[in-house]
Amino acid sequence: MSALLEVRDLQVAYGHIEAVQGIGFVVHAGEIRTLVGANGAGKSTTLLALSGLVRPKSGSIRFDGVDITRLPTHQIVERGLVQVAEGRAILTTLTVRENLELGAYRRHRGGQGRAAIASDLERVLALFPRLHERIDGLAGNLSGGEQQMLAIGRALLARPRLLLLDEPSMGLAPIIVQDIFRKLREINAEGLTVFLVEQNVRQALKIAQHGYVLETGRIVLDGSGAALLNDPKVLAAYMGG
Repeated sequence: MSALLEVRDLQVAYGHIEAVQGIGFVVHAGEIRTLVGANGAGKSTTLLALSGLVRPKSGSIRFDGVDITRLPTHQIVERGLVQVAEGRAILTTLTVRENLELGAYRRHRGGQGRAAIASDLERVLALFPRLHERIDGLAGNLSGGEQQMLAIGRALLARPRLLLLDEPSMGLAPIIVQDIFRKLREINAEGLTVFLVEQNVRQALKIAQHGYVLETGRIVLDGSGAALLNDPKVLAAYMGG
């Protein structure tokens, strides 16, 4: 099976600090894969490099067979690689509807039909009924969980082929985290490929077909989600076992 995303020998540095030290991984179409590890391991930096928001020191990133390592972010998004940022990055003074419509900004500029965008908006609102209830309210009045739903919904309006998520469980109550992860399963079941970065190792590995464990900028373990859930090293380091 050919990889939708293929990362080879990726190195990212901030000055003299090497945040990511020569990692490689693949994501196949239709999968959920996850990169897990502690805070400061280099997970978010990896996603920033995939999206063109930081420039790698070396290595390559290929998406659907095309080298995107040096492409600007807007061109990466146009190819279908779309990220939900850590902290959600909601525009709090705009309405829920306006935030969602911003996700389709480049589709409008590219001349895509209003009917297709409207259909995708309805699909997002069906996936997240809480957003439908608050569609004309200010995004700043949403709870943390609702803002996370909005961030995911906004990304879906960009029509991604691969959805990148950076710490979607951060700061949320456990019951809301479970709901968010159920929605990610639903999105994936509809055919969307997902690459998930998470500190919540248990939840991430439960939904992922394959996982990678990142420690201080290096991948130290990889395997199926089920296998990593039962790996003694993972249990001891991340799940109190």
